[in-house]
Amino acid sequence: MSVTKLKKLNTQTPRLPATQFWGLCFIVWMILQVPFVSIPISFISTWAHELGHGLGALVTGGSFMELTIFPNFSGLALTGSSNTFQRAVSVILGLSGPAILGVFMIILTRALNWYRIAIIILAVLLAISQIWAADTFTRVTLAATTVILGLIGWKIPNKAVFYISHILAIALCLDALTSFGYFFVGGGVINGSVYRSDTGVLSDILWGPHWFWGALIAAFSIIILFAGVVLSDKWARKKDAPKI
Repeated sequence: MSVTKLKKLNTQTPRLPATQFWGLCFIVWMILQVPFVSIPISFISTWAHELGHGLGALVTGGSFMELTIFPNFSGLALTGSSNTFQRAVSVILGLSGPAILGVFMIILTRALNWYRIAIIILAVLLAISQIWAADTFTRVTLAATTVILGLIGWKIPNKAVFYISHILAIALCLDALTSFGYFFVGGGVINGSVYRSDTGVLSDILWGPHWFWGALIAAFSIIILFAGVVLSDKWARKKDAPKI
């Protein structure tokens, strides 16, 4: 399907006014404080993290064998690399994955007003991830999320999709912004097994303490999150400004 045809999936629903957009950001942040409400966002963030590891390996010439998401929504990506550069890129893209996904969704929804397209693209990416799904739970959760988002993007009335896509994009950005604690641990337990953390791996294969890499990648993620949100909002205001 061409970009032109995809654009036709959206109607001319006006962008959210700036006050409503920032008000929605605050409301979503409040809602995410309720533990069970944040479960879908935690799942998508974990998926983005692990997919980032895998794609980081692939784009540098490595391999992506398996993607696993556990019932507690921790995750694991099994990748292969032949040198330090491949391994480092894979780790960094995994850590940055949730922030990159959040900014991508914000650009599509807030800046471009392609809210229905944003949902469909996310559903397609989840569907493609089945290639690497390692177990039944991962396959089922990926499939269920793909179907739900696909139905939302394809069938639900325009106004509902408009708000759902914005809420999802904002929630992903906020979740990425509040999940940096993991960046500063050296290791942990995943599904009963002890693993070195991503920043711990960077410390092992490069140089410096793990918290240095945690701080560096957290700063990078914060920059792209704020730049993406603020610039998207600025673009939206410019596009909607009265023509003189």
